[in-house]
Amino acid sequence: MIRKQRPTFTSSELEMQLQQINLDPTSSTTENLEALAPLIKSIQDSDSEQLYLRSLDKFVEEKEREIEKICQENYEDFVSSVSTLLTIRQGSGHLRRRIGDLDGQMGDVGRALGEKKRALLEQKKVARNMDDAIETLQTCLRLLDLVHRVGEMIREGRYWGALRSIEDLLHLTPPSISQTPFYAHILSSLPSLRLSIKDAVTASTKSWLFDVRESGSKVGKLALEQMSQRIKKWRTKREKEGGVRLARVGGAMELVHNERVEFDALDNEDIKVDFKPLYQCIHIYEALESKPELQRNYQLDRKTQATLILTSRLSTTPETLLSTLPLLMQELVGFFIIESHLLRTMPDFRTQRDVDELWDEMCKRIVEVVGSGLKGCSEPEVFLESKTNVLLFVQTLEGYGYNITELNGLLITLFERYSELLLRKFSTDFDQIVSEDDNQPMMVNDQEEFDQVAGVCWLAPGEMESLAMQGFPQAMPFSQTYPMCCINIRNFVDQFYQFTDGVAQQHLDIDEVLRKSLDGLLSDHVSDQIARRLQAMSNLSQIAQVVINLEHFSTACDELEGVLMNLRASQRGGPVHLASTKSFVQTLETAQNRIDSVINSKLESFFELAEYNWMPTRPQSTANEPSTYVFEMITFLTAYVDSVLIGLNEGVKNRAYVHALGRINKWLMDTLCGREIVRFNEMALASVLADVTFIETEIKRLDKAGLDKVFDEVKHTINIVLTESVSAYMEPSIRSMSYPSVKPIRLAVILAKLGKAHALGGVQSSMIKAERRRREADEVAKLAGR
Repeated sequence: MIRKQRPTFTSSELEMQLQQINLDPTSSTTENLEALAPLIKSIQDSDSEQLYLRSLDKFVEEKEREIEKICQENYEDFVSSVSTLLTIRQGSGHLRRRIGDLDGQMGDVGRALGEKKRALLEQKKVARNMDDAIETLQTCLRLLDLVHRVGEMIREGRYWGALRSIEDLLHLTPPSISQTPFYAHILSSLPSLRLSIKDAVTASTKSWLFDVRESGSKVGKLALEQMSQRIKKWRTKREKEGGVRLARVGGAMELVHNERVEFDALDNEDIKVDFKPLYQCIHIYEALESKPELQRNYQLDRKTQATLILTSRLSTTPETLLSTLPLLMQELVGFFIIESHLLRTMPDFRTQRDVDELWDEMCKRIVEVVGSGLKGCSEPEVFLESKTNVLLFVQTLEGYGYNITELNGLLITLFERYSELLLRKFSTDFDQIVSEDDNQPMMVNDQEEFDQVAGVCWLAPGEMESLAMQGFPQAMPFSQTYPMCCINIRNFVDQFYQFTDGVAQQHLDIDEVLRKSLDGLLSDHVSDQIARRLQAMSNLSQIAQVVINLEHFSTACDELEGVLMNLRASQRGGPVHLASTKSFVQTLETAQNRIDSVINSKLESFFELAEYNWMPTRPQSTANEPSTYVFEMITFLTAYVDSVLIGLNEGVKNRAYVHALGRINKWLMDTLCGREIVRFNEMALASVLADVTFIETEIKRLDKAGLDKVFDEVKHTINIVLTESVSAYMEPSIRSMSYPSVKPIRLAVILAKLGKAHALGGVQSSMIKAERRRREADEVAKLAGR
């Protein structure tokens, strides 16, 4: 400790001080003491009594020297001064004693006061320390209370308040304990408190995730039910208003119609999903600067939940798919509606990439689940129901902005397999219908049966009215194959469009698939099947019934093209053309050829009865009395064809007559020009011409169009010979105008055979005729070589 420097007392200062003191001995002691008190006090305060006394002695000595000096000049004054000085010395001695006594008294008093002051200071120090201790304890208690409140708030779930309290611990602490071990311990415990808050809010979020998983199924169920009602309402509107038939759910027109309907799958009368625990967790993690960690953990948790939802359905079979698939769709819809809500409300927490990652993985897994569930399934109904569930799922989540491309691919795959199964099923049905048909007209017994049949069949314009005018029971023009196939066609189209209703067609022309499928069914399993059965048919009435059926199938194809245009799922223009129409036309041609073949086989039996005398002396038959086989053959043809082919239209009948008469004409020409008959004379040709004339006369009575020129070849060929018109035939103009049907090579053969017949006569006239016929034959033959 630095020692205080003692004061010094100069002569001028001492003189001034002494002048202030009245040293008159007569004065009272009280007055002298009052004058000395300030001086003594200042000396006492400065602890310089001895110094002052020495300074005072020195001052007295100086004054004495001054007196002696003065006295040397004035003795009396000196003596007086000495006396005065002695008096002063005596006073100063008295004063010194008084000062000494006073100094002792003051020392005693000062020591007592010092002890009291030291005791007081010690008491004040203790009191101050006690105040500091109380304040410190109170601060510590406040800190401990805050720490305790943090724990309580954590237990009560008030995590944000707990975190704010920790911040208060840092910013509101007085500086008095900032350097204490207690405060350091509190600071060291803050990370563990933050970790406790983090763990508690994480546990709360985990619990929320579990609750959300449990409630997600109900959210999905409500959303799917709402979409199902929306689809039904839109379907009803489409049926009422044809103009919006092609608009799908989710399209612009439907969205406008549905804009007044507000439904929140997460907040409604049945369920309310509270996102507060998650929002609170996000807020806490943001405050702790650990948000990326929460995002990673949340993504992993949600991915695990999605995997659990899907893996629980991996063992699905076709028998269990229809019961498990709706439940799977409900859980997944709820799952991704929640994700969509978070993506919309917390874009800085859930990124589009995170949600897309879950969505893409789910799409792949759901394709696997549906694929494994339908593996080996051959029931179209299971595919149809599966499509309904998947489509409802797609339409629901499409409204929440999810990319449904891959699921549309699944729908297309289901559609392709469904089409195959449907085609296979109906192929079997069509094959069975055609193979079991008895090819007899279908009978209806009353009006109810008639209405049922007419309601499913496609008929030509006016045909239904014509049939309705007939009484009951009545025979329908077609056999049972036609109405049953019509029913199957309608069912096929209906079941086909049941699947495609609502399915996006960006990558698939559904109408074209339907057209090709129908073409395949009608061509391969109706038309071709009928054609195969025709090959084994020999009953003309059955073949005629097949022709009628085929004509109705052709009509059905024309009507079906219009139906398909009206039902067209896409908005592409242009007419629909069924290739099966040509197939039925070809099969109809086959049936008609089969009729011709059967009739020809009957004609062949009559040809075998023909007995011509090729070298008669006179004609054996006339136009009124033809050959026996000709009479029987024409009687059979006119009666049999009209009776058996009664249900066919006139065009088919005429065709049958044309082919039958053409066959007779061909047989006659083949007989005359064939190698079996070597020669014949003009009388034989006249008999053949008479038979032809008889046939033409009988045919004219039928009043059939197009039959008058069937026998032109045989008739004109014989007439050229019998009327000696070979030279005229040689003229090109006459040949082209009058004998266009006569073939030169055949005429030359007949002329040659006539020449051979005349050569047998042996007489000159016969030889001349034979030579002339040979010459004519050679000239006509040259025409054939040109």
